[in-house]
Amino acid sequence: MVWEKVTRWLLFGAGMLASVEAGHLFYYERLAPGGACLVMVGMFLYYALRDRRARVEAPPPDAVDNAAMTDLALFIADLAVGSLKGIGRTIPPSLKEISQMEDRLNGLLDRMDVPASRRTELKEEFDRIRGRARRNEGGLALIRSARL
Repeated sequence: MVWEKVTRWLLFGAGMLASVEAGHLFYYERLAPGGACLVMVGMFLYYALRDRRARVEAPPPDAVDNAAMTDLALFIADLAVGSLKGIGRTIPPSLKEISQMEDRLNGLLDRMDVPASRRTELKEEFDRIRGRARRNEGGLALIRSARL
C-alpha cells in the first residue's frame, strides 16, 4: 500500500517535471523533443492516476442523532420562511409561491420525522405571510380598479 502511494507520487511528480520541460522546449521552438515530452507527460500522468483500488471505508454509524436532524430541518424551514417575509425582496411573494414553499417544507419535515408540536410556530408564520400576501393583492386590485 505504501509502495503504491510512493510510486503514484513519483509518477505524478515526473509528469509535472516533464510538462515543464515540454513547455520549455516548445518555447525554444524545438517541436519534436517537446512533443516527445508531452507524450511522456501523458504516460506518467496516466499511470499515476489510473484506477485505484477501492478503499475500504468505515461504515457510517447506525445511530443518527434524530434531535440534531430535527433541529436542522427546523432551521432550514425558518430560513425559508425568513426569505418569504420580504426582507430584501423587491416583489412580495405570491400566494402560489407561499403554498409551494409550504408544501416543500412540509415534505422535508415529514421525511425528517419532525413532530407536529414543533411545527406549530412554522404554521403560524406561514398563515401570517399568507394573510399579508392576500392584503397586498387586495390593495393592488383596489388601486387598479380605482384607476379605471
